[in-house]
Amino acid sequence: MNPDIVLSQWSRLGAFFNIEPAKDTPDIEELLIETAKFCPQIPRLMPVCVTWLIQYYRLVCRHRLAKFAADIFGTDASATLGLILTTVKHCTGTDHFNLSIKKCTATGTPKPLFLSDRKSAGLAKLAQSRSGDLARQWGLWCEEVELKNDAIRPLGWLMDRNPELKHRALFGGNLRASILETLRFCPDAGQSESALARQCCATRKAVREALDHLEFCQLVLRIHDAGKVRIALNDNHLKQSA
Repeated sequence: MNPDIVLSQWSRLGAFFNIEPAKDTPDIEELLIETAKFCPQIPRLMPVCVTWLIQYYRLVCRHRLAKFAADIFGTDASATLGLILTTVKHCTGTDHFNLSIKKCTATGTPKPLFLSDRKSAGLAKLAQSRSGDLARQWGLWCEEVELKNDAIRPLGWLMDRNPELKHRALFGGNLRASILETLRFCPDAGQSESALARQCCATRKAVREALDHLEFCQLVLRIHDAGKVRIALNDNHLKQSA
């Protein structure tokens, strides 16, 4: 994913960036990982992402994000994601991202978050002197995030243009939402309960209980085939309830 795609996907989700919105509703968890990777070169990404998450964290599938956080490539990206999520937690008091935060790792060598502050020793020293405590916890130097509330569109606009987010909202980003989005973006994950549990960073027991409820709601199907049970989205019912 390149920076323009990241910005266009945020634009699709209601963030004000001077770029054409993406044609489709993005995979929010994947977008957060890519955002963490590009924050150092696009400083505006950090405050906009944090502000969006403060307003709409319930749309993020927390178990699915934890799996992505555990697999993120690069300590800098992991630390940046950790900083984003802990900042949201600090501002809201929510424990929504606790599991994901535990999967993040601080940088081995403290450094400025933004590439523009790494260009010289003087700029790096200035960034260090101005750095907030949360950033320092992750081995990064940057000032405390200044929220950009005027850069985020309201909920009605967001949901009208992204009806695919409905079940994320209904389930508040819990394990049931993670299962639905995992099956949506990675159908092969439904080959077994164990495979689905691995992709959702959850226990098999928790996934089974969540599947019981989703099956009762007619949102997923358990398909018995040759002694095995495969899990798939109930596309017909999902379309009717969208």
